[in-house]
Amino acid sequence: MAFLGQEEQIREFQDRFKFLYAVLFLGLGFLVSRLVFLQILRGDQMRNYSEENRIKRVKVTSPRGMIFDRNHQLLIDNRPDFDLEVIPQYLHESKIEKKVLGMLSRILKIPETDIQDTLNKAKIQPSFLPVKIKTDLSRDEVAQVEVRKIDMPGVEVKEEIKRTNIYGDVAAHLLGYIGEVNSTELPILNKAEQKYRLGDSIGRFGLEQRMENYLRGIDGENIREVDALGRVKLDRTKSRVLQLAQGRDAVPGKNLILTIDQELQKVAADAFGTKIGSVVAIDPRNGEILAMLSRPSFDPTSFSRGIPTKTWNKLLNNENHPLRDKTIQDHSSPGSVFKIVTAIAALQEGVIDENTKFHCPGVIKIGNRLYHCHSKHGELNVVRAITQSCDVFFYRVALKLKSVDDIAKWAMILGLGRKTGINLAGEVPGLIPTEEWKKRRLNQEWNTGETATVAIGQSFVLTTTLQLSNLYAALGNGGTLYRPYIVKQIESSEGNVLKEFHPEILSQVQLNPKTVELVKQGLWGVVNSPIGTGYSQRIPGIDFVGKTGTVQVIRLAADKIYTKCESMKFHDRHNAIFVGFAPVKNPSIAVAIVGEHACHGATGAAPIARAIIKKYLEKYFPDTYGEKAIAARIHGIGGKFLQPPSQAAPLAAPMEDEGFTDGSDENDTLPPASEDPVLVLPLPAGVSPESHESPESHDSL
Repeated sequence: MAFLGQEEQIREFQDRFKFLYAVLFLGLGFLVSRLVFLQILRGDQMRNYSEENRIKRVKVTSPRGMIFDRNHQLLIDNRPDFDLEVIPQYLHESKIEKKVLGMLSRILKIPETDIQDTLNKAKIQPSFLPVKIKTDLSRDEVAQVEVRKIDMPGVEVKEEIKRTNIYGDVAAHLLGYIGEVNSTELPILNKAEQKYRLGDSIGRFGLEQRMENYLRGIDGENIREVDALGRVKLDRTKSRVLQLAQGRDAVPGKNLILTIDQELQKVAADAFGTKIGSVVAIDPRNGEILAMLSRPSFDPTSFSRGIPTKTWNKLLNNENHPLRDKTIQDHSSPGSVFKIVTAIAALQEGVIDENTKFHCPGVIKIGNRLYHCHSKHGELNVVRAITQSCDVFFYRVALKLKSVDDIAKWAMILGLGRKTGINLAGEVPGLIPTEEWKKRRLNQEWNTGETATVAIGQSFVLTTTLQLSNLYAALGNGGTLYRPYIVKQIESSEGNVLKEFHPEILSQVQLNPKTVELVKQGLWGVVNSPIGTGYSQRIPGIDFVGKTGTVQVIRLAADKIYTKCESMKFHDRHNAIFVGFAPVKNPSIAVAIVGEHACHGATGAAPIARAIIKKYLEKYFPDTYGEKAIAARIHGIGGKFLQPPSQAAPLAAPMEDEGFTDGSDENDTLPPASEDPVLVLPLPAGVSPESHESPESHDSL
């Protein structure tokens, strides 16, 4: 019933209803067609999307490749460990975030603010990805979290892999350590398409870093069904969703087989004891590193799951630098072990030969400065000069050379003054000075006195332990300089060889055979002649050869030159060095030892080399160097000791009070000038002498 006068208005609105009905029918048609599309035509796809919301994809960390020594003895292993992770998405949706963080703080004994800071730092990644709160959980912590897990949405205990160095701190610098990828480097790594996630492990040092691409595997994935708060609901056997979903197995990293012999490493570590310094043993036949040790050290296992700040700061602030690889990252004056370079330079340049002799009165004067020797050696040739480590002989040789550049030339030819090229980060090149270098670096002219100190391995000369071992290896094999290498081959987790590494010759040094013969005779005498500075370390039945060295680390006044080293402050004591190889003919091992502040090369370094060489020869050549073979050989020559490699330059008769190392024994004093006058050497024309107020036995840096 319409009111009076409203019929016209009603008819007008009835016409508009037609458009409204049309809109409604069109909307309904669109909804029906959309439902048909989604439910029928795209039904399977939409169901998968829905079920994905019920699925939690859990990363399965791939085990890193293991590391073995040359005899397949395990060095680095992967062992289980437990971490606590939080998924921010589920934690926020639970509406009890504050309560959960408080519970975690009490269980883990971590301040709640620290946990919150960790979560805040992880906001750069998607909220559904887990954030690691604590690593290396104790059994008690794991149990408490699991018991309260239903009240802590988004909290998970995850089993991880703990990278473990089987032998603790032995070879830590060589093997290296791993650490977690942080938020700062994550964008850089992923830009390089390496696909890291926050919390992933990455090699930080040593072989772990250099061989990262081989050692790192491919992570897998497990599927779990969860509720709206991220809690796991059913196991795979009860859920159709889990039965249909497919995970992905983790692919282990590749294994490394090294050239290192772990038994030699242990022998070196035991012989080194608590000394500070480094050891390198190398095979002169191919450049394989047999042992490599730096002391003091650290346990890389503590780095694999996150090292406490207190421990890290203690390592950083240690004055003996345990984090530095002293085999390649530290360089120092080589001292008397460098004298073979001077001898080679002089013999090759023709300024001396096997018959050249100089007289050593114990001290000489060059210009207005006295240059001391550690003893009065009398008249001697190059063989005996090496054997007795006579400084005066090499001072005289230095003055006969044209300049220091002659020494530098042969030092560089023999591999010094440049990196060896070993596949480890941080190697330093050392330093071999030249006249041009000093002019460019210090804007000063070179003087003759500096050439004399360079000739005995002091002044500006700097070498690494690895360089010294490679130098003597090249001498031992007749002049072939190899690139040292550590990785022998790469294997799959099943043991299949994927890649092999082979010796690489850097250069073939053209040495006169007579030069090699004379230098080897001198080195033989060092260890095997009663007048040699390393005679106390001889190995009966083994023609073990080498050179001792004792290097001052501070300048000493004239009245302090012969102060007993052991009575000095520890960090003022001399460095002890020894480099040698065995056997003298076709050597199979060369060893370099640097003992910081160990006082004497013959007692602070040579015993370590002796132990390593003896063990190596006994192990790999038992028929020749086993105990029974040596006993039979000594018996066969009537108990006499081995003869030198050549009698071309016979050694002198034994002298009293020999066996001193270079310039540091308390009994090794110079006679009064009246008994044996100081030898005064004139300077070449146009050369200015060095001016020093007090004489010194050696230059020091």
